[in-house]
Amino acid sequence: MTTPDDLAHDISVCIHRDAIAPETAALWGDDPVELRALRRLDDGSLRSAIVTLRAGWASPTALAISAVQQFALLSGRVRFGDQDLAAGAFVVVPADAAMPTMEAIQPSELILIQDPKQAYRPVAEAHGAIVTPDISAIAPFTPVIDGVPLDGFERRVLWLDPQTGADTRMLRVPAGFRGNGPNWHPVQEEIFCLEGDIQPDATRPMRAGSYLWNPARSVHGFDELTRGGCVLLEWHDGPWDLHRV
Repeated sequence: MTTPDDLAHDISVCIHRDAIAPETAALWGDDPVELRALRRLDDGSLRSAIVTLRAGWASPTALAISAVQQFALLSGRVRFGDQDLAAGAFVVVPADAAMPTMEAIQPSELILIQDPKQAYRPVAEAHGAIVTPDISAIAPFTPVIDGVPLDGFERRVLWLDPQTGADTRMLRVPAGFRGNGPNWHPVQEEIFCLEGDIQPDATRPMRAGSYLWNPARSVHGFDELTRGGCVLLEWHDGPWDLHRV
């Protein structure tokens, strides 16, 4: 196997939500929300974050957006347009669509993922948002890596961008799984642990609430292991692939 010369080694970022300082920002209107930034792009704009909505928070109008925006509802209840969404809901607002008004019926938390150059513009009517009320209702399938089915794994594709090939997925990893050694991907990979435990190596233990960023073309996964199994939310900025080192 030939290893490209431009790979970086061991530069993954792993952090638990408790170690991220909260900040406030007016994301959707003038009423600010609390967020914990998971990843910012080189220009300082937000790529992904944990967003907390207090009960009663609301956005005032429908908002046209310039870049794809996704969110996975972790807890609480949110009214999104005319739909009441609970934990386990997933929303995609494609570029040039318009998201409806939102209101937090209960204190709520969500994972926000947005593409670069995001901007909002108030509009009279919403259109184009794709709502999955319960991601567990999406049929899972067994992933295949290097022609080998990963028995015991369950992958659900939540979003596949038809323009860029970027995807967001939920992955259930069985207890006792151990990886096959270091690997890399051609795209940015971000992972949020929803349940259970996993580690990319012994120095980076992950539990529910932990976040991992594997930069594109970075070698990682030196000692991947889960003892009790886990459920992960993963998202990428282009077509994902796995290359062994």
